[in-house]
Amino acid sequence: MADENSKETSLAPALRVSQLDAAELDNDVLLMVKSQLAAVIKYHQTNWMVRYEPEIDAFLKFIIWKFSVEAHDATVGQQVLNLKYLNERATTTQWMSRRQKVLYALLLIWCPWVKERSNDALELFGMTSFKDKINKYMYWMETTLKVAVLINFLVFLKKGSYQSWIERFLGIRSVFPNKQGIRQVSFQYMTRELMWHGFSEVLFFILPLINFQRIKNFLSRNLFRRTTQISRSEERLISCAVCGGWPVNPQEIGCPHVFCYFCIKSNYKCDPRYTCPLCSQGIPDEDCIKQLVLKISDT
Repeated sequence: MADENSKETSLAPALRVSQLDAAELDNDVLLMVKSQLAAVIKYHQTNWMVRYEPEIDAFLKFIIWKFSVEAHDATVGQQVLNLKYLNERATTTQWMSRRQKVLYALLLIWCPWVKERSNDALELFGMTSFKDKINKYMYWMETTLKVAVLINFLVFLKKGSYQSWIERFLGIRSVFPNKQGIRQVSFQYMTRELMWHGFSEVLFFILPLINFQRIKNFLSRNLFRRTTQISRSEERLISCAVCGGWPVNPQEIGCPHVFCYFCIKSNYKCDPRYTCPLCSQGIPDEDCIKQLVLKISDT
């Protein structure tokens, strides 16, 4: 009796943040396994993964349940955070019963699968005439469940137990199976984190105010200016003077060079003192940026 009481006192209830983190980890584990499966069959030509997505989700959930809840009385996220399900309805301290594990699997795996395949089942058994009525009932059941989930979450925030409605329905509660030590917090680490957080906030505020394109153009004009000037009588180049590619919607500014519309417009908007990077021809006014007109003369 003394050992049993000492065991009960050693089981500390799980923290709210630990329970929420465990639920997030469980969702991430399912997404990771599903993404790995998708990566394995990404070169397969058929779309069977989309066609049988409810069955694949149910199978993956069953595998995860088999090697977590069924084997260790805890989900994968709870095992990472050193949590475990305690049977609240037992007279003595014990973990999840076999019945609770099976019901947990049915509510977590079978019920979502039935919801996804309900319309297909009605068509298979020739019950399409009851389809609207059954869908109406399922809609009300789903709405009621959502309200119950919301109420359960509010109660969880207040009392700190039964993070999900499944836990409350089955009577299982997350606890620390082992006695937790005192959590040591390094104030040096906290100071460093606060400093970097403040520094990042300052950067996020200042960086959008800096015109990097104008600074780049200024350095190009003053540090990397070409010493040779191209005569206006030279043959007009057909590549963009900014990006070097074939000019899209070609424009001119009065020099023998051609510019893409977006290249010259974006640079001028960022820097009104922008000049041609090849001959340093300036743009006195935005009206100087004109559509390029090619004159073809008959010879």
